[in-house]
Amino acid sequence: MVPSLHSGAGEATQLRPTTLALAALGIGSLLAGAETKPNIVLIVTDDQGWWDLGIHGNQEIDTPNLDRLAAESVELTRFYVQPVCAPTRAGLMTGRHYLRTGLYNTRFGGDTLHLGEHTLAEALRQAGYRTGIFGKWHLGEYRRFHPDQRGFDESVFFSAGHTERYWEPDALLNDGRPISVRGHITDVLTDAASTFVRANRDQPFFLYLAYNVPHSPLLVRDALHEKYRAMGVASNDARIYGLVEQCDAAIGRLLGLIDSSGLRQDTVVLFMSDNGGVSRHYRAGLRGGKASVYEGGVRSPFFARWPGRFEPGRKTGARGSHLDLFPTLLEIAGGVAPSDVALDGKSLLPLLTGETDESPHERLFHIWDRHAPSMESRWAVAGPRYKLVGRELYDLEADPGEQRDIAATEPEVAAALRQEFTEWLADVTAGKAFEPVAIPVGNKLEDPVDLLPSWARHKGQHASVTQMRHRDPAPPAPLGNRPVEESTVYTFGGYYWDTIEGWKEPGESVAWKIDVAEAGEYEVSLVYGCDLDDAGGKFAISVAGSELRGTVLPTPGRTFFEPHRVGTMQLPEGVTELRVRVIESPGSDLMALNRVRIGSKRPASPGSPSR
Repeated sequence: MVPSLHSGAGEATQLRPTTLALAALGIGSLLAGAETKPNIVLIVTDDQGWWDLGIHGNQEIDTPNLDRLAAESVELTRFYVQPVCAPTRAGLMTGRHYLRTGLYNTRFGGDTLHLGEHTLAEALRQAGYRTGIFGKWHLGEYRRFHPDQRGFDESVFFSAGHTERYWEPDALLNDGRPISVRGHITDVLTDAASTFVRANRDQPFFLYLAYNVPHSPLLVRDALHEKYRAMGVASNDARIYGLVEQCDAAIGRLLGLIDSSGLRQDTVVLFMSDNGGVSRHYRAGLRGGKASVYEGGVRSPFFARWPGRFEPGRKTGARGSHLDLFPTLLEIAGGVAPSDVALDGKSLLPLLTGETDESPHERLFHIWDRHAPSMESRWAVAGPRYKLVGRELYDLEADPGEQRDIAATEPEVAAALRQEFTEWLADVTAGKAFEPVAIPVGNKLEDPVDLLPSWARHKGQHASVTQMRHRDPAPPAPLGNRPVEESTVYTFGGYYWDTIEGWKEPGESVAWKIDVAEAGEYEVSLVYGCDLDDAGGKFAISVAGSELRGTVLPTPGRTFFEPHRVGTMQLPEGVTELRVRVIESPGSDLMALNRVRIGSKRPASPGSPSR
């Protein structure tokens, strides 16, 4: 059995006397007791399972600070997120299901929160808050989509789904500018967040601390790895546990600063993870993990501490969602929700204060597909008791581990839930095109700009399946409907080390959709690696009827990526397509293309990131 599980929303747990007293005061009275707007600290870990906590029955993992935070907080034992990271983060920032926001993927350009969306940071800034993000953003690779353009006053972040280096991380940006740092990334982010707290202690602030652990590549101190190996934990999970323990210590350090600075009473602290876990040593009886829609893939730990307002140690099984934090935090801050879009989230404040013990949701919906959502994707819809996972039906009250499919004995329940999901999916996908946004070119925020391989679309005789050096537990499906036994491949090397390889036959090509800020002359370079024996191939770069041609030069090896200027092109304003095409390739491969770099002829902006 899963420890500490309470009943669903349909069976409210009995409220304790303290809870009844708080509820009798009413939310307005509770909030009126604050002399100023409370500070808000939202801590999100990456790939930490519901089960990766001592408080949830894991006897091997050491999480004393998070266990103590749980004891000082209201805990929602049935708090839900999406199966993977970027979709959860989009919902967290907007209060809207990610499929409404233009985001649909964790890579390939689909991890972009469209510009028409309102963010939590924007809303809290309008409510008088100083806003800061420290850590993983994963809602837009290019500058116009970065957090400092989406409502955050201060930002130290990386934009991709993970970063390759944990020590001396080299992908961090400070308000869009590359920075050099030393130390482990968990400590680096905590230090930056601590500085933000100290600098803003005399005004209300919103701190979004988005750790990237325990996401792969699982780089942890040897001592922590060895500690858990000695306890009989398998090597991979030992690394995960070590990263969680290190993060727990960092969170303890931040909470200690808040308390010692006299901010404890006036600070709301929330903790959650972004999706299901990836460790396997202990799973608390839950089925599935990251990327699945079973409980282990979509249930997240959730604690909310606000001394004097939220009763410490109270647990409720009423279901909440990551979508609910947008309206909840706006209500706490006295902010105003955007009037031009409908929110899917509902305020959890009555639940957190004890005014009610009922979930604000009749149904929660989960879906994950690498490309375009459909009824063939991994999906689930759940009420307080029954949950439909595709064609499988589970009674979560009797079977929280989802082991007994009862669809055959409860066909009417399954059919009704399936119809609800079908209607919901049609609503959230109406009018949406699931393809990457056009990459901004010539934008003063980011000039030059790099067109990354993961955003490219293949075309030609040998366009083929995506092949990857991939670390995630659920490798993505092929890009599009391509023959499997062909040559041109996109190789995942960690976002900024990805390549297009294997293209040889004349006509094979890759293309990017670009959005040119203003018509004019632009310089074009290719960044690639090429073995000596493969050098000499001919290629063409074409945009809107204009074409550049070039010859591939050798580099010290195909994994040595060097920039090679091809020439200048006249680009039209607006959305168009840039294509790189094989003319001839005398070797086994044209090149290992790492990126296309485009810059206007005006001087480069000083804040333009370059990787």
